[in-house]
Amino acid sequence: MKTDLVQNYRIFEGRYNEQMPLLVQESLTPLTAKDVMEYRIKAVQSKNIDEIYFWLKCHWDTITGLAHFNGQLIVVPNSELLSNINPESRLVNGSLPLTIDQYKELSKKYEVIRRDKVISGRDLTEKQAKEHLIWLKLAQDDKALLDEYAGLVLFSKAKRVQGYKALLIEYAGLIFSKAKRVYGYNVNMGIYLPKDQENPALRSWRLKHLNHRSGASVKIDLGNYTRLFGACAQNSSSDPSLEALVAQQGKN
Repeated sequence: MKTDLVQNYRIFEGRYNEQMPLLVQESLTPLTAKDVMEYRIKAVQSKNIDEIYFWLKCHWDTITGLAHFNGQLIVVPNSELLSNINPESRLVNGSLPLTIDQYKELSKKYEVIRRDKVISGRDLTEKQAKEHLIWLKLAQDDKALLDEYAGLVLFSKAKRVQGYKALLIEYAGLIFSKAKRVYGYNVNMGIYLPKDQENPALRSWRLKHLNHRSGASVKIDLGNYTRLFGACAQNSSSDPSLEALVAQQGKN
């Protein structure tokens, strides 16, 4: 399998804490959850069977993280802590442990979401997926970035959408339309969260493949099998300022 949507890329398969350092050493950039969503949209728009198979029929692990603690959730769009992981990194129940100070720094930068306010652990209707706060954060609700999608056509409803939810709405429309046609699924895009631990922790988001209903999960052990996509550096949209600070605090 290969894609023509990205030039100079490589797929890394193996343990997350072993493959991420190899990806970084080659000066490649791991994909965010938003990147995967965008490429999946482009793949379907291309109507190329090979592209659709490449992007939608495989799961993709990402550099997008979830910090969680005490019933709270923080989506970290592009985590430098995850990009700096290595085989020597200490893992607790498959996650990177955070200090309270690290968690507080992340909470100042990114929105804190209450776990009991979001639907998780099951598949969603199309309406629920389009309005889900976690999915909106995975899409990086940066209006300047997402406005380019405002005029795109939904595959399921064939109408124009506007506003900062454009990417999420189009992505959900694409997934539900494709899943219905291929597998007969009416519910998809579930959000699957880990249990809280005694201390704050950071995990990586995985976007599942189409026949697994295209859910998003952070229940993956960072010491276990992963599938990462390393793209050339110009595809990166990271803002490492806060993450660099957090990473440095973790070293002290």
